[in-house]
Amino acid sequence: MTGGIVLFVSAFFLVFLGIVSMLFFLLPVKFRQLILLVSSYVFCGFVEVRALVVLIFISFFTWAAGLKIEKLRVQGRIFFGKTGTVAVTVFFCSLLCGYKYLPSFFRYCGMDSRLPESVAGQFIMPVGLSFYLFQAIGYLVDIYKGKSQAERSFLLLSCHLAFFPKLVSGPIEREQDFLPQLKRLCQVKAWDRGRLSTAFTYMLWGYFMKMVVADRLAVTVGGIFGNPVEFDSFWLLVGVLFYTIQIYCDFAGYSYIAIGCAKIFGLELTHNFKAPYLAGSISDFWRRWHVSLSTWLRDYIYIPLGGNRKGTVRKCINTMIVFLICGMWHGAGINFMIWGLLHGLYSVVETISKKMGWKVKGGRMITFFSVAFAWIFFRADTAGAGFAYIGRMFTAGIHLEEWGKALKALNLSGVEIGVIFLGIAVIWLVDNLCNRKKIHLPVLIQYRENAARYFVFYLLIMTILIFGMYGPGYHAEQFIYMQF
Repeated sequence: MTGGIVLFVSAFFLVFLGIVSMLFFLLPVKFRQLILLVSSYVFCGFVEVRALVVLIFISFFTWAAGLKIEKLRVQGRIFFGKTGTVAVTVFFCSLLCGYKYLPSFFRYCGMDSRLPESVAGQFIMPVGLSFYLFQAIGYLVDIYKGKSQAERSFLLLSCHLAFFPKLVSGPIEREQDFLPQLKRLCQVKAWDRGRLSTAFTYMLWGYFMKMVVADRLAVTVGGIFGNPVEFDSFWLLVGVLFYTIQIYCDFAGYSYIAIGCAKIFGLELTHNFKAPYLAGSISDFWRRWHVSLSTWLRDYIYIPLGGNRKGTVRKCINTMIVFLICGMWHGAGINFMIWGLLHGLYSVVETISKKMGWKVKGGRMITFFSVAFAWIFFRADTAGAGFAYIGRMFTAGIHLEEWGKALKALNLSGVEIGVIFLGIAVIWLVDNLCNRKKIHLPVLIQYRENAARYFVFYLLIMTILIFGMYGPGYHAEQFIYMQF
């Protein structure tokens, strides 16, 4: 993937965003939708030309299918409408599974080394495919059920699927929420200090989470997970906890930057994260973590399966199915399935506990460590590596005399450790504050005096410049969720 050119944490992206913003506000308002679509296609093409071809094909196919399904529904030909919706959904799911699982199948059969590189490269999943395919499926299902009308404009629907801030890692937007905003772009003012200030804050906070916290933790996490036999139980536990924070700051950081970028153009994206590690239960965790995916799985898989309407046993089965699919959506390895099934098991235990009237103390801590444990399989290269990591974590013991060696191997100086823990503390404090006030930090800051707001801007900018991971010899870590 050539995504390093256009990652949000590159100067190229900031220049690209600046050019798009100028074109958006300087050219006549009637061109705004077209500008966003062309810009999104340029963005996708820079990441990967093949991904652009797939994106355009899916967009056209979805547009045509939506019009046809609506026509069949209006004509009362329900059977044919349902058949068409199912056929397109199966096609999209098969396409997604093919890209996710064929490379693993080739490796398992030993065919990957025999395939020409140009051929093997065609089976690498195009960037953003998982996200915009889910949007397309939801759009067509909603049309079939009469919840939405088919969009007549190919330009608008394509912009909905391809909008560059959310292309590579979501959020998974619903057409009912996003298409009406695209239709109102002509009303967006070029200068709106409140909107632009909020957008700027979202982006700064996202860059802080990604560059100062997530990418710094990634170095330590990579060293520990890459060679776990060199570390004792303490450091293996540190690796798990650091990865738990890393993946949150990485994905939430991306989401905040995406929200900020969209807000520049007057568009509101779904907030994917709501202080998830403050959740008091697994169900609460999934109401706070990757919200657009969890609600999509609820509305388009869990509820159609029967949800909780057919008794406790059926509810538990449906829950396990949904989390298995969730795991498979994230990756082709057995380790991702185990991760999903673990969350399914946690949810089933929670359901049974509520049914039996059991009260559990320390719900927030239990939830955090349960989620952290499951992340081991998410981070491990294989299921076997995950089990081996867990086995050593519980059996290696603690060897204080080897900690100096471990610190040296992980390049952890006193200053580096201080920055890591200070960054984590800031994230924890902000999440607690925003959770209490039920508002996100960038919006909260707008209620403060100008001096306080500008001080926060200055502090974030200086922190990113001084402690952010960038510069010569450093390659920014790919956003974790770009691979899904």
